[in-house]
Parts: sequence; C-alpha cells; structure tokens
Amino acid sequence: MELSGIELYFLINKISPMVSSSYYVSDIYSITKNSILLKLHHPREPDIMLMVSIKGIWVTNKKYRQIEENQIVKVLSREMERTKISSVSQPGSERIFFIHFVNRDDKARVLIVEIFGKGNMILCDESMNILWILNPVEVRHRTLRTGSEYVLPPNRGEDVLQISLDKMKNTRLQPNNTELLKWLGKCTSLPRKYVEEILLQSGINTKYANLLTDKDLEIIYEKTKEITNKVIDEKNHEPSVILDKLGLAVDALPISMSTVADVKKVETYMDAIDQVLSNEIITTGKNLKTEEADRKILELEHDLEEQNKAKMQVISKSKSLRSVAHELMKLSSMGIQDMQDNTVKALLENNDSKIVHENGLTYLDLLNERVRLESSIPKFSSQLFSRAKELERGAVNIDKASEGLKSRIEKLQNKTQKIHEKIQFNTIESKQWYERYRWFVTTDGHLVIGGRDSSSNSAVIRKYMTENDIVFHAEIHGSPFFLLKNARNNENSDSIEETAQATVSFSRAWKDGLSSADAYWVFPNQVKKGAPTGQYLPKGSFVIEGKRNFCRGIELKLAIGLILIENKRYTIVCGPLNAIRKRCLVYASLLPSGSDPMSLAKKIKSEFVRVISEFDSNLSDYLKKILLDEIIRTLPSGQSKIERVERGQFVNDIKDWYV
Repeated sequence: MELSGIELYFLINKISPMVSSSYYVSDIYSITKNSILLKLHHPREPDIMLMVSIKGIWVTNKKYRQIEENQIVKVLSREMERTKISSVSQPGSERIFFIHFVNRDDKARVLIVEIFGKGNMILCDESMNILWILNPVEVRHRTLRTGSEYVLPPNRGEDVLQISLDKMKNTRLQPNNTELLKWLGKCTSLPRKYVEEILLQSGINTKYANLLTDKDLEIIYEKTKEITNKVIDEKNHEPSVILDKLGLAVDALPISMSTVADVKKVETYMDAIDQVLSNEIITTGKNLKTEEADRKILELEHDLEEQNKAKMQVISKSKSLRSVAHELMKLSSMGIQDMQDNTVKALLENNDSKIVHENGLTYLDLLNERVRLESSIPKFSSQLFSRAKELERGAVNIDKASEGLKSRIEKLQNKTQKIHEKIQFNTIESKQWYERYRWFVTTDGHLVIGGRDSSSNSAVIRKYMTENDIVFHAEIHGSPFFLLKNARNNENSDSIEETAQATVSFSRAWKDGLSSADAYWVFPNQVKKGAPTGQYLPKGSFVIEGKRNFCRGIELKLAIGLILIENKRYTIVCGPLNAIRKRCLVYASLLPSGSDPMSLAKKIKSEFVRVISEFDSNLSDYLKKILLDEIIRTLPSGQSKIERVERGQFVNDIKDWYV
C-alpha cells in the first residue's frame, strides 16, 4: 500500500496535536533500515508509540522486534532524545512530512521523510541544512547530501487541496485524446482508487477529457472536493481494510467506496493504517531475514520440477516401448516373424517410430529411444522389454533423488518458518497512568500508588498528590513515598495498615532482609516540596512538617497476583497480602530473602500457569506468553521467597475513578 497525499494529510493533522502537547522522545528504536519507532512519554498521559517510516507515519499499538539496524537511530539518539515534538507538518498534499523537535536549550531539529519513489529520511538543523540522509539524491532539479540545504522536489501535479474549477478547465484540452481516468489522476494527483470513485459517482460516460462539457467538469469538480473532504475529515470516515486470500490486511480505506467490495470494517483509519503498513514492514523483514534460504528453496523447487518432468518422460517412453513390444508379440503369435513384414512396418509407423541407420547399424527410434533392430520379432520384442525395464529402474532412481530434494526443501522451509515466527509483533495493551508506578487497590477499594525510584517518587508527590490523599513513608533510608488516594476521612480503615505494609515492604528494609519496620503517614499539607532556605533536598525527597502518625512493627510481607483491569485485561500486581488475595485470580505470598528476581519470576510464572490451567486453559495460555520482565518489574528490590501459591477470591468491584 502507498499512502496518497490526502491520506497523509489526514494522518499528519491527526497526529500533530496528539504528540505536540508536553510529549517528549523517551526512546528511539530501529525496526528496519527504512523504519523507526519513537516512544513518546508524557507526565500524565499514556505513552505514544509513533512509527516513522518511508511508508508513512502513524500511531501504532504493535510491539516490534528489531529486524534491521537503522543508522539514523544512532544520530537521532544523540540529537533528539529527550526532545519535545513541536509539530508535525506536510507541504501541501505532497507525500512528504516534517517532524519538528525542540530540546531544552531550544535547539531545533527537523526529521524529513519522503514516502515517494524509494523513500528517504533526512535530518536537518534549524536552517534546514542536512545533518544526515538515508539516500543521497543528485538529480537535475535538486541535490541532497550531508551539508547541503534541503530542497523540496518540484511539484508532481496540482495540489488537490487547492484545485479550482478554472484549473480543471485549463487542463481539459491539453493534450487532446487523453483518457478521462488518466487526465483526472494527473489533474488532481489522486490515486487511481479515488479517481475511479469520483468518475463512477459523477456518472460521466465520456471517454476522453477533451470531450467533457462545462457541466461535466462542474460535476467532476464537486465530486472531487466531496471525496477529498471525506478523506481528510474523520467525521466522514467509514474505515475498513481490504484482505488478501490469506486474511492479511493489504490496503486501508478511510471512506466507503462503491468501487471496492469485500472489506473488513475497523474502528479508525489509524487502526487500518497500523494493520496494513505494520504487516508490510513485518513481511519485508521476514523476506530479508530468509532471502538466501528463499532463493535456495526456489532453486530446489525448480530442480524438483525438472526431476518430475524427467520421470514423466521416462515413464511415457517405458509405456510406449512395452506397448510396441506387446503388439509385436501378438503379431508373432499370428505367425508373422519377419521385421520387414508390411504389417510390422505399419505398426511401427502408427507408434511414431522410425528406422534409422548409423555407423553401419540399424536402430528403431521410438520417442528418442534407440533400440538395436533385430530380424527376429521375438528377439526384438525382448530387447524392447529390457529397455523398458531399464527406464523404469531409472524412474525409481529419479524418485529417490526427488525425495532427497523434498527433504532439503522441507528443512529449509522449517528453518524459514522459525525465523518468520520470531519476526512478529504483539499488540501493545493500553495501560492506565497508575501502572507506571507501584500500585494496588486496598481491601476497602482505595487506589494506592508509590514511587519506584527518586524520579517516580517526585512524580507521585508533585503530580498526583491531592488534598484528599494520605501520604506514607517508612522510617528507614531508601523508602518510597506512597499515596493512599481519596482516603482523607478514613484514617482508621484497613487501608492505612495495608498502605503502611506496602511502604515498608518496598523500602530498603526488604533488600536488607528485615522482618519488620516502622512507617508513618501524614496529610498532604504537611509535605513541603521545596527545601528550607540554605538547604538542599535530593531528587525524590521532601520535607515533612508537623505530627507524624506512626505504624510500628509492620511485618514485611507482600503478595503478587493476576488481576483483571477494566473487565478485559489481565496484568500482574504486587502489594499487601490481604489486598492482593481479595482481587486476584491466583496469587503468591512473598517474604524477604531467598531467590533473585529472575529465578523468582520464573517460578511464579510456572506456578501461576499450573494453578490457572486447572480451571481456565485459555488464560493459562495467556500467562505462558507474559514476559518475565513484567513480573520482575512488580517485585520488591532484593531477594524474595514464595511462602505459598493459591487461588484468590477474585472480587471485581473496582470503582470508576480507579479505572
């Protein structure tokens, strides 16, 4: 699929406001030499994965593995990491887009991507001087190389967004006898699918553009504007994908089109683009990884085909020789013994055979098989039977050789299949904001969030603390801050004890192997975000004023379990035992000391699969695919051991504000 200018126009106008609002580039991934993935992070909103490719630009929900190294990633990582996207733009309806970046020093960078021809990626500075280019260009109308200034290519046709009825009229007569379809395509720079739709809806039967009347032109102009406006305005979209025979999405449509049938409806045009172009990237990657093996398979398949042809020829010759031999034996039984008999000659002629003389010897040539001619029919028939047997033995040898080729082909196909299975993408599940932090839901139904490190500690307090929360900290160096959300008037609830337990368990005390520790809680107005005059506060630290409400001798104990979010998505969560047990399908209770996080994660995954498989095989299969990193991320720092693994109570009463 190739994106048209108006389709790119829609994507640019959809993406630009989405990514240029406090998002910054937190990571850059190489997918192929022509495609990169930008991870855009926002302090409060979900991350955005932005695919930038010579095929186009779109927001993806796919999780890719690197297929090829892309040299621009090293350059971009140096020039653009931690920068903000100020805008995404497009010159007119050209198949080109600009991504404008600004770093903390207000230094600007522009990534230009051209999606026509063989495609290009170009990084420029604020003066549009080229810092890096994927494919240098040197043609009559422009030169693009490192150090030169970026220049747009000459217009390839009229900008359909700026086209007027007068412009259409001016191009109608030049040149003469231009087919209507070709003329409208050149006149509007629209792809064939939209041109066909415009003409179909216009009801114009004229074959050539110079035969159009003014009324015809007005109809075509209005239909052109109508369909163009439908494509660029999401309110008019009826998005769908076109599937091939294997069920893969091969083209994306933003609007319903009468010229296209057998489509599959999707939620948004961005989803359609993601399906189609992601499939193309994966297919390209698969072909690249197995290029040599695929070439060898084609060669072997060609050899196998030739072997089969040779076998059929051998069998055909063998049958013909046996047939002639049988006919000759019949004649012999009738008393005809001389090969020169007219009846014998007629038989040989009817079987497309001929007598040939070579080097003083006489042969019978039948289907290019030569058999020494004998004067005695029985003796000659015997020679024909012998030659037929030799050919049949040759066919057996061809079969053996063919089996060897088939075995080699099968091994190569299995090898390529394994490579293809590795080059896949998974759908990225949209996560809630609180999943960036340590979190759980108390038995009383309150959301609790806590920091993982100094940066997230700071974010928890500075961005998410409200006057209705309760703030927790452990009486030990290396403690996270935890917020018990919306619990200001519930100071005597079980949530207090559970949050205190989470605070001490996720502190340095766990790594040190302590069995208990103290925590305290305060109200938000007691937390001062600035350091006292003349003093310095490390990142993630805050000054606590006033009375501290202590929870003494809190046992260090946690549980990790599988929880359902939004009634449609499972995830791993770690927190106090009572809270986790209440809402999880399966859980493991944990104590300090024991195994390292990787070993523990493997055991937890194995035990969860064992327990879940007893009552839900589909969920068990899902658990098998969960990455160990997802489990490790929830665990406390240091070593841990499993106390027991059990099925949870699975109470799903999560409140709307929590979701």
